[in-house]
Amino acid sequence: MKKSIYLLLSILMSVATTRLFAQEDFYKVYQYETPLIGFPEIAVYNTYIPSSDLNLKYFGKNLSRQNLWAHSVEAELAVTDHFSVGAYADFEDPNGGKFNYVRSHLEARIRFFQRYDKWVNTGIYLEYYLPRSSYSKSQELEARLILDKDFNDFRVVLNPKVSVYTTGDEDKSLQPGIDGGIYYRRCKVQPGVEFYSNFKEKTASVFPSANIFLSPHISWNLGLGFGLNRESDDMTIKSILQFDVMAIRPSKLFSKRINKR
Repeated sequence: MKKSIYLLLSILMSVATTRLFAQEDFYKVYQYETPLIGFPEIAVYNTYIPSSDLNLKYFGKNLSRQNLWAHSVEAELAVTDHFSVGAYADFEDPNGGKFNYVRSHLEARIRFFQRYDKWVNTGIYLEYYLPRSSYSKSQELEARLILDKDFNDFRVVLNPKVSVYTTGDEDKSLQPGIDGGIYYRRCKVQPGVEFYSNFKEKTASVFPSANIFLSPHISWNLGLGFGLNRESDDMTIKSILQFDVMAIRPSKLFSKRINKR
């Protein structure tokens, strides 16, 4: 009987660990616009989970996700006015663990045409996850379709997505999902509602949110998330502070050289 109980507990813990390892720490609906060519963007992500029944696999330990702090820094640079590349560095600080660097991401984003040229504005977002080897052996590739449409004062953005683990012991099958948001755009504090889901992991969360424009070059996205099922954190607080760095555009430098000649 004891052996059966231990076996059952081991199986349940293994299933929970596999499911919870894929739980998101950062929540962002990717927009159609890309930065202007030569203008870098810096974003600082902060997430706090005040309530969760889930666990986190953290450098070989199973820790609670409740009271988890997660931080990330992103740098994105536009190669053209329609194509940008970037990178993230992620850090986690769980209750019972130490603050540590856990993974990097590489990203690329491309948008097609100009806004309002087509009935729906479209783009593609690609991201590759490179975890620290002592944190995880599983690298992951994610692809998103960006669909964007304005309806008078409201903007609707959808991100159908699919991801797959490319290395490690994780299930290599495709993981589809969809993220999205609806935003009211006619003020400096723009309220909205965002939704995040992973169909395979069965996670689903809804975030009442606000985009706050502190200046023409600084914006702040805030959200309070609520898990819609047992596979998701009960409550999540997210913050994304974005800075548009006013660098000198290479195209202008190039044009000046031509004029001098």
